[in-house]
Amino acid sequence: MTRSSRQEPRTSRRPGVAGLWLILTCAALLAFQPGQVLAGKLKVGDPLPQFSGVDLEGSVFDTKETAGKVLLLDFWSIGCSSCLEEMPHLVDLYNKYREQGLVALGINTDRKEKRVRSFVNGSLPYKMTYRNVVDKRMQIMRLLGVAMLPTTILVDTSGVVRMFHVGYKPGFEKELEEKIHELLPNGQGQ
Repeated sequence: MTRSSRQEPRTSRRPGVAGLWLILTCAALLAFQPGQVLAGKLKVGDPLPQFSGVDLEGSVFDTKETAGKVLLLDFWSIGCSSCLEEMPHLVDLYNKYREQGLVALGINTDRKEKRVRSFVNGSLPYKMTYRNVVDKRMQIMRLLGVAMLPTTILVDTSGVVRMFHVGYKPGFEKELEEKIHELLPNGQGQ
């Protein structure tokens, strides 16, 4: 036997890209607690940056048009089970408070608008009553510093962020409703 044939194969002790990604993802998930605000650009007390997008019906949604109203932003994806668990509660809150000045916008992060439209219009066991924009290139997510789903952002009538909530666990909708009620002009919440 030659010397080279007797050597054992070399194995690297360094993780590859996939291994490193797995380690970092697990570490982030272990450190993350629902409701925790992750480091990002946007924080409670910051003014909401202006942005616009085309909704699933083909109309432009622009945050400039929400001046004087309370704005609820719901970042979600079809494949996010927590997003889908939270969504009917957000729809209920929107239906309850929209006449008092609540505006809601779903910001979907999936890349296929046709799939999202089909999902919103036919796969949900309830009617989606607020507008949805598909953020295919994640430009709105980057602008607002959203890093995980679901993320719920609540903005007051003067355009200032009053809640930046990451994750969902049952009961969050009560906290959100209290904040909406507090922010509506003249305490108009029911």
